[in-house]
Amino acid sequence: MIYLLRGVIACKEIGTVVVDVNGVGYGVTVPLSTYYDLGAVGKEVELKIHTSLRENNIELFGFLTDAEKKLFEKLIGVSGIGPKAATNVLSNISVSELVRSIVNGNLAQRKIRGIGTRTATKIVNELKDKLDDLAAGEEPSESNTMLNDTLSALLNLGYTRAEVEKKTPEIKKIIEVSSSIEDALRDSLKAIRK
Repeated sequence: MIYLLRGVIACKEIGTVVVDVNGVGYGVTVPLSTYYDLGAVGKEVELKIHTSLRENNIELFGFLTDAEKKLFEKLIGVSGIGPKAATNVLSNISVSELVRSIVNGNLAQRKIRGIGTRTATKIVNELKDKLDDLAAGEEPSESNTMLNDTLSALLNLGYTRAEVEKKTPEIKKIIEVSSSIEDALRDSLKAIRK
């Protein structure tokens, strides 16, 4: 099992990064929250890894924080939620917001793409009492949460990953001066339409 990768980012696309560890490139699936915090190609990175073994396939899922990895592993423990669905959930909502939504029982109201009401209810029912260690975790920065929410909203509005990725540096600048998610999303929509 692989638990940690420390190396240089060889290449990256939305949702995937290749980490060069002493000349060996490891393909790692990452949620958007991790992807946007990775930095540029050529930068050193350390990812906490969850290794998924299925039949003849080995897949690596990477996270920058222990909290994100723990929540991912709790999500895939829910019947009907696989690694791809768990990655999708973490791409659409921050760890603190997800934990809060599960504990408060209102995850179904979040409208996460690919997660219906029934699945959201199942996640709440199975994880509500199992998140004490994460509920006490540290809060992410407000700008990080706003960036993840804005990028997720753009993807949910139908923009392609390539379109969103191309405008991410501009969106980051917009978020730095925005006072609310509504302002950030409005200005980001203007930027992405250019």
